[in-house]
Amino acid sequence: MRAVVLKKPETLVIEDIKRPEADEDFLIVAPKACGICGSDVRYYKGENPWALHTLGKNLPNPPNIVLGHEFAGIVEQVKNPEYKYLLGKRVSVLAFDTCKKCEACLTDQYNLCHNTQHIGHGAGWGEMDYYPGGMADYCQVWNTHVVELPDSVSFSEATLLDPISVGIHAISISRIKPGDNVLVLGSGPVGLSIAQAVKGFGADKVVCTDISEHSLNMARKLNIDYAVNVREESEKDAVSKVFGKKANVIFDTIGSSKSQRVGLELLAGGGTLVNLVANLTDCYYSLQDLTPEKRIICSANNRTEDYLLGLKFIENGVIDAKAMITHTIPLEDVQKGFDMLLDREATGAVKVVLEI
Repeated sequence: MRAVVLKKPETLVIEDIKRPEADEDFLIVAPKACGICGSDVRYYKGENPWALHTLGKNLPNPPNIVLGHEFAGIVEQVKNPEYKYLLGKRVSVLAFDTCKKCEACLTDQYNLCHNTQHIGHGAGWGEMDYYPGGMADYCQVWNTHVVELPDSVSFSEATLLDPISVGIHAISISRIKPGDNVLVLGSGPVGLSIAQAVKGFGADKVVCTDISEHSLNMARKLNIDYAVNVREESEKDAVSKVFGKKANVIFDTIGSSKSQRVGLELLAGGGTLVNLVANLTDCYYSLQDLTPEKRIICSANNRTEDYLLGLKFIENGVIDAKAMITHTIPLEDVQKGFDMLLDREATGAVKVVLEI
């Protein structure tokens, strides 16, 4: 079968590898669409974003990762009789499973499990010839980790469920209240997902920032209250204009020293700054910047309930997943897709989806 294999940093090839087979624990999905995630791009550049977020450190990646965790398709093969009803179903995929034995799992913080197995990430599998991923003709998935798609949600739209659920998880830990004003720093797929989803949590007004007019135009298309190009207008001026006061909740999807400083400056007392990017950037602030009772929290991964709520938000029109897809290309053009995302300001790429 065809598979998109990351051999080493910045070396991506389409290889013919052995097709996986179903067993008692895993069924086989034939992916029909797979998104290229920002974390895929980071793996391509040599980072390990899962380890940075969950373990708090960067680790080397093994060779031969089949990339892709944002995928949806058709259940092609089932061995376990209990799950035979899934055969032929249209599904999206919950792409990670945890050990269910560690302290994080036993205290219902399974999204922080250090022993996670992650499709498309190479994490937790031990040594393998090829690590499973969704950018392939077939992929092994735990029997328990597929979600049937309603007819109203396409395979391409379902690829947005991962960034949407990451965004919803960040919202769920933010202590957002009905009527809060929200600032989203960065208008990539996760930022745009948050900017839409917070309305479902009762947010009043939402401001998005970016330097890419392509992303900001998409935010306007999605009816975000205000989208500001920070090369032309400061975040401070935009927040003052739209809110008339500071923001109650701020989501940082940029992860720079500047974005952290801006976030703390524009955060109201008692508010929360949620950081969604884990990297090795040093950030500097004074203890005074945290008064009165400001809170910084890092959001890691997502949970099953976030994923299921994301699907409901797509179904109910709270989130327009289709509008966030800027490019749809065949699997054979995967390198082109990565190149577009690496130069998104020039290409206008926000979300690139591979058709398989």
